[in-house]
Amino acid sequence: MSGLGSNLDPELLQARWVLGGIEPEQFVAIAVSALEQGFDGTALKQLAGLSRPTSSDLGTLPERVFAAMGLKPINRDEAVALLLARGEPSTSPVISTLLQAFPDFEDRWKKHIARWNGNPAGSYNDMAEFVHFVIEDVHEQGKLDETLRVFQLLEKVLVEGDQETKDLIGLGFFETLQNVASHRPQGNRAYEQFFGPMSKEIWSELQKMWAGKSNLMDVIRAEQKPNNPR
Repeated sequence: MSGLGSNLDPELLQARWVLGGIEPEQFVAIAVSALEQGFDGTALKQLAGLSRPTSSDLGTLPERVFAAMGLKPINRDEAVALLLARGEPSTSPVISTLLQAFPDFEDRWKKHIARWNGNPAGSYNDMAEFVHFVIEDVHEQGKLDETLRVFQLLEKVLVEGDQETKDLIGLGFFETLQNVASHRPQGNRAYEQFFGPMSKEIWSELQKMWAGKSNLMDVIRAEQKPNNPR
């Protein structure tokens, strides 16, 4: 976790604590590290001396620690805003590109950060959140020009990106889109009109993979079968 290791950042520590992203035992280890880095204070020493505490054991110690570090109390919204201002939590370059290109995604992104307690959710979970944004906040709201812009950007990134980027868009975006949109009123075929050449190819391959399958386990079993059984 950035800011919570060898170079302690009190503001990041406070933001993640407020969002529930730090366990009590982890906070004790951070307190020990903070003392080693030159931070001081009675509350910090008391916190560092605890063994396997629960949240109730900590009581007001975290708030007292932050106050001793010169920090004012913050709420969850302020914690999320602070993380965003610091470029946290870490995510893939693709998600960063999408956030810059689609400012309306930010409200949903803030809730996503809070839901994951201010910690990294992983690029595929991040991409799944963008899929819900495209389906629920863009396409289903009749924003067809904006929907087209989403797929034009994804096509550009597919053409220019490395294999890791292609995998994230192919499996993280298009496979999630197929699955989620299939349960929506307009179905997943409503998006095919927006695809570029590479997007069409990925979509077709995913359809072949899921053909006759009702869930992910069916896909996994099919992939595990030998190609030439005897």
